[in-house]
Amino acid sequence: MQHPLRQARPADPFLRLRMEDADIGAFAIDGDHVALLRAGRKSGEVWVAALGDDPARILRLIDAMRSHGFDGVTVHDHVFALLPVDIRGPDPGHWSLWELAGDAALVESALACANPADSHHATAHSATVGVRLEPDDPRIDQLLEHSSSAYIRAGDPHVEEWRGVVDDHALIAVGARVAAAHGRAHLVSICTDPAHRGLGLGRAVTASLAGEALAAGATGVWLEMYADNAAAAQAYRAVGFEEVGRYRSALCAGSLPFAAEA
Repeated sequence: MQHPLRQARPADPFLRLRMEDADIGAFAIDGDHVALLRAGRKSGEVWVAALGDDPARILRLIDAMRSHGFDGVTVHDHVFALLPVDIRGPDPGHWSLWELAGDAALVESALACANPADSHHATAHSATVGVRLEPDDPRIDQLLEHSSSAYIRAGDPHVEEWRGVVDDHALIAVGARVAAAHGRAHLVSICTDPAHRGLGLGRAVTASLAGEALAAGATGVWLEMYADNAAAAQAYRAVGFEEVGRYRSALCAGSLPFAAEA
């Protein structure tokens, strides 16, 4: 039987892409608006996600969850400013969900168009796209030092594969794929070396990971990003992704700064 939250919001991207039924804690429902508790990425943290467009109903749902206790809150972008001051943290993360809307042919086309050998950048001529990396490759974390949002690092047991762009043994772009809810693939930790940005390398890594995920039988592919990252948005659209939800998340007032969702 379908979970009551999915009955209330059958097309909701947060529920579809991010949540397995087993990961849903206490919840409350008001028509097609819902709130649920979930574990945070940091051990011991509990977050409430309140989903729906009517701020008044969202505030009532969050109030209903107060008795359970929570450390942070996620709501739709336009609702955050209306939250009570005691749970409206001072440093919210503004992020969005993206889902692959194109088929395998579009992904393959994007990968071909992102070939750095076509660039006039001298370093890019010898670069190799889509190189499969060892899960503990030390170059991964070195490159991810340039990312403010990468929370998956080398050696993480959830990673199914790391892929990158290598130029003369130097890793200049990287990304990973992890298994996600309902047979989908989640792309994470996509990062390009600052000296090589603007060459389509992030797009190439994204296309490589998405293509491999579909070939391996994934039922879909999705990713997260900070909402104001225009360069990343352009790259993801070129591969066939589309933005399907925009949110703000923050630890409650008095807690530590927001930990990146993307």
